[in-house]
Amino acid sequence: VTFLVTLGQIKTAMPRKRVFERLETLGAKLATVISPLAYVSKYSVIDRGTIVFHHALINSNAKIGKNCIVNSKALVEHDAVIGDHCHISTAAVVNGGTEVGECSFVGSNSTVVHGIKNANSSFIKAGTLVK
Repeated sequence: VTFLVTLGQIKTAMPRKRVFERLETLGAKLATVISPLAYVSKYSVIDRGTIVFHHALINSNAKIGKNCIVNSKALVEHDAVIGDHCHISTAAVVNGGTEVGECSFVGSNSTVVHGIKNANSSFIKAGTLVK
């Protein structure tokens, strides 16, 4: 049996993280799901329990942590690092060399400028430019 945590994340990642960690403690196998309509570079790393939705684009040397959501049309550029338990929302842009801290939320249509390092549990509102 394989599991995928399907709780969303808006205000906090904690319910999603608790369920994931409980499943890990029980030795459950956690699925990684990548839409056939997404583009994921063969030079990127996607950890277990993560889901990559339709038309998302993950470029070379990007690293996506465990139990993440990379939503429809999101762009994670080269050398970006997305921490565990993050939600990258629809059409969000995480530029190259950026680090998104664990348990963070990047809102729809927001842009994180090249090289920015966000703290753990950051909440980036929809449409925000982070520089």
